[in-house]
Formats: sequence, structure tokens, C-alpha cells
Amino acid sequence: MITLHQLRIFWAVAHAESLTRASKLLGLAQPSLSQQIGKLEETIGTQLFDRNRNQLTLTDAGKFLLRKSESILASVDEAMAGLQEFTEGARGVISVGALNSIARVILPRAMRRMSKVFPGVELDVHEVSPGEAIELLYGRRLTVALVAEDSIAKSNVSFRRFAVFSDPYVLAVPKGIRLDGVTDTWADLPDAERKVLNTVIQFNFGTAHQKRMEEWFQAKLPHHHVLTQVRTYEVAMSLVQEGLGVAVVPALAARLGTGLDFDAQLYQVDLPDRRIVGLVPSQYARIEPYATFIASLEQAGREVELPKVLAAPPFVAPEAGKAAAAAGLA
Repeated sequence: MITLHQLRIFWAVAHAESLTRASKLLGLAQPSLSQQIGKLEETIGTQLFDRNRNQLTLTDAGKFLLRKSESILASVDEAMAGLQEFTEGARGVISVGALNSIARVILPRAMRRMSKVFPGVELDVHEVSPGEAIELLYGRRLTVALVAEDSIAKSNVSFRRFAVFSDPYVLAVPKGIRLDGVTDTWADLPDAERKVLNTVIQFNFGTAHQKRMEEWFQAKLPHHHVLTQVRTYEVAMSLVQEGLGVAVVPALAARLGTGLDFDAQLYQVDLPDRRIVGLVPSQYARIEPYATFIASLEQAGREVELPKVLAAPPFVAPEAGKAAAAAGLA
């Protein structure tokens, strides 16, 4: 007989496409995964994967079983979640993965609303990158992931998606450096301020977004040099606050909590807004307390107040700089 344990392992390995990654998703050793996949293939009587070193490709039988296993596991998860309300003393747990900047602003508001309807539900928060959050979803170790929409490959995500909120990217600059009217970042600033503005705190996310950021700095601050590479917005904002350099961050990353911000100035930049979406297995979206939690996240996103953002300086918006120069000549 095929067991649910084997189906869960097969489902995770099929999405991970390698035993190494599947081992990380499930928190199980590779030999154990290989053994379970081997038993499953023996039970079925056919191969589910073509193996090329550590890479695994689904066979036709594997593709068929993947479609069926997704339906079976979704039904089991939905049944188990639904039965919780009939279990005396049961305490529901919702596991959420998000970046720190999202978790500390969105989740408290959502949890406050949630607790009024389901006071016994516990929130298990994982502060993880978007890539890690999606891996944990596939490994069934998260219920909800909050990620930037441009950080995920649409073709690789098979979860229900819902909009939470959006915020603009901003140029975070140490307090005291005013960029109003600055058209030439090399000629229009004193030496000390010019040095700080051309010192960049760069993110090392290993994504297409990182490449866009590098291109933006090259276009807007062609004389810049990289001071350090970081992996969280909080570290970047701390370095900016200390006057060590500048960074492009989502506006929400500059907010520490309700009415409390990092001590820095934020300027508009000519980049698309960051759109934060929630990802959840479709079966959870239909049952409580998950449906209420999703609604609470959506409402919390609508209530978010962003820190003050100043108008883009001329060197960021060249057309505005040209208009200002023309007005001065008139």
C-alpha cells in the first residue's frame, strides 16, 4: 500500500527536483528519502524518476502520480484542519514565513484582528527570505508565506495568491544630507556628503531584483562604490542611520513599528513599487481559522502607514532636473 508519508516525500522531491533540496525542505536525511522513494516505486512497479546524479526528472508515471498526490494531500490537509474544531482543547497553529520588515508591521495588526475571532489560535512566525518561505511551503512546514511578487517565479509556484499591500522603493540617506535640487551628485554636494552618497550598501539576494538594483545605482550614481553587501533591510538601514552610506529599500523597511522609524531620510526613486502577496495552499483558504487569517492580513495591509517619503531629487528624475534648469534660465 502507498502511505501518506511516501506521498508527501514524493510530492516534495518532485517539486525540489533533487534529493539535496528535498532533504532541506522536509528536514529528513537523503538516505531516508531515497529509501522511501525506492519503496514507493517498488510498490507501484514502475519508475517515477529518471536519475542523473543528484538531479531527478519525473517519468510519465511520476507526472501522473504528482497530479493525483496533490489532490490527495490537499484533501487530507483540509480534513485534518477542519477536524481541529471538533477536538476538545485543540489549539490551532498557523505557521507564517516572511521577511522581518513585513512580519513586524503586518503581522501584529493581522493577529490583533484574528484574536478577536479565534483567541486560541497560535501564530508560529518564521523570519525567512522569499526563496526559503516557498521551500518551506512545499515542504508543508509553513501555512502562509508573505513574499514580494517579483521575487518568485510565477511558473514555479502552485499556491493560491492574494494581495497584501504594496510600498515604493526609496533611497535611504543619512539625516542631514539634503538632496533637493541635486542634479549632479559629483558637483552639487560638499566633499563629505558626496562621499557618503556615493557609498552604497548593496543587497546580496541572488535574484533578478539584485541585478536591477545594481543597474539602478550604475545609472544614477555612476561614481559609486560598494561599502558592504547585506542580506536584510534592517542591517542596511542601520548602516545608513550611522551615516556610512546609502541604500535602496522598500519604504516599509524604514519603519520599526507604529510611529517609530529608522533615523534616515527617504527619497522617491524611479522603480516599480514592491508588491507583497500571500501564498497559501488552496485547501487552507476555504476553511477556518485560515480564511479569517487571510482576511486579517488583507485588512492589515490596507491599514499600513508608511514613513514620510520626500520627492525624488533631480538626479533620480532627470526630466524634473531639466525642467528646473529651464525654469532657472527663464
